[in-house]
Amino acid sequence: MSHHCLSASVPQHIYGYVASEILHGLDPSFIGQFEPCVIIGITSVPSRALMFEIMTEKGAKWARIPIHMLFWEKPADNAPRHELPDLQCWDCHGWDFATVEFEYLREMGCEYRTPDGVTIQGHYWFTLDHTDNGYSQYPPEHKNYNLIKLEDGSGQIAAMPNNRILWHDDSFVSRPSDWKPDYKTMAPVTWHAEEGRRNPQETAMTRDVE
Repeated sequence: MSHHCLSASVPQHIYGYVASEILHGLDPSFIGQFEPCVIIGITSVPSRALMFEIMTEKGAKWARIPIHMLFWEKPADNAPRHELPDLQCWDCHGWDFATVEFEYLREMGCEYRTPDGVTIQGHYWFTLDHTDNGYSQYPPEHKNYNLIKLEDGSGQIAAMPNNRILWHDDSFVSRPSDWKPDYKTMAPVTWHAEEGRRNPQETAMTRDVE
């Protein structure tokens, strides 16, 4: 895991596509066209959607491409094209963040629910977790963003918090959820090892030098 401010490399660059309209001032005549690119970085700005750094096959590097304009594979004909709120339901919490590719989840299949309740299949890419801001420090408000490559033909990428994803781990998940678990939001409690009444040093094998 690495800590970053504003921008960072993605754990591993991937080859994908970018919507041509974002490269041409949102000219509507380019909608439906896609240009090959390499996705090399990610950017977090408070109260905005996640954005990415790319390089096109023409050698141009672009910054701050929003998540809904980026594709990990070229969209299939007549595939859906999801709007931004269906790909990232919460804006970024701050400038500071950490990125990690959890080995256990590497390329694991999953499904997530959009705010409208639609279920979409995908597989894991990596996780972004915000740091050093009031939302992330308060347990009920903390969210990390799991980056998911969608498998519905759209080729798009989603960034979803844990409570909107079910993971497909056939070797461990023996009772798949029906999206009606009885879990609750994390309690507003923080935990501290030094709250005990006894000094741990009193029972250690070493003593403080007087």
